[in-house]
Amino acid sequence: MRRIAHISDLHFGAEDPTVVAALRETLIAERPDLVVVSGDLSQRARTEQFVAADAFLSALEMAGLHVLVVPGNHDVPMHKPLARLFWPLRRYRRIVVRERSCFFADDEVAVLGLASAHGLTVKDGRLTRLQVRSIGDRFADTPRGATRILVTHHPLVPLPDAGREELEPALSGARRALKAVRRADVHLVLAGHHHAHGVLFAGPALSIDPAVMVVQAGTATSWRRRGLPNSFNLIEVTARNRVTVAEWTSDGAGFAAARVSAYARDAGGGWRATPAP
Repeated sequence: MRRIAHISDLHFGAEDPTVVAALRETLIAERPDLVVVSGDLSQRARTEQFVAADAFLSALEMAGLHVLVVPGNHDVPMHKPLARLFWPLRRYRRIVVRERSCFFADDEVAVLGLASAHGLTVKDGRLTRLQVRSIGDRFADTPRGATRILVTHHPLVPLPDAGREELEPALSGARRALKAVRRADVHLVLAGHHHAHGVLFAGPALSIDPAVMVVQAGTATSWRRRGLPNSFNLIEVTARNRVTVAEWTSDGAGFAAARVSAYARDAGGGWRATPAP
């Protein structure tokens, strides 16, 4: 079994310090095998915001946790057009990435992170053809029995806009990416961006293979919660065909498991909900 903490949209620069401390303490106490950060570490891609994000991640690593991180659209400088065009992720790479890898693999899980935020990113994102091709390349040598997981900031499927019929647009290159995901036998796709928890088997307008599960994370530490509590996901992978997703929410002082959902793959390879443990 592998336990993966999926956190997203930290937004240092618009963070709640009390929630940051509670998240750090909770993750260290729970000791997941991997902490996945699916983008938007900063609010405005400023140096001091990345320094604060790096300090948070470093505290987890000093406690013995492994960290995998990808950038979000807020990690691209918005008000510096030259930097945005020519060096969109320079500060992020210099301060946050350093020696941190975007790929993690052992005998049970293989996790690949791709940057969906680019120089022309404003709100939505994109995956280039080279990035899409890398999905198959990076997973090609992973153990056949490992659960394969892809991480992006922007979700690969459009999500319902709560209370309305409008749909948020998918990122550019999503259709190619979903085909590559299926060819590479990827089981889970983790994302953030919308500040809302969710588990999807198919998008309402962009259908995906039922063998792929999309897991969305809420905002872990930002006060820009959009009416929802701060949250993160704790995912337990017990085999290629069984996954448990627990949403942990904050009451402003600490985090606790709010709801737990279990899923299994049927004989045809499609995911279905099962009774929670």
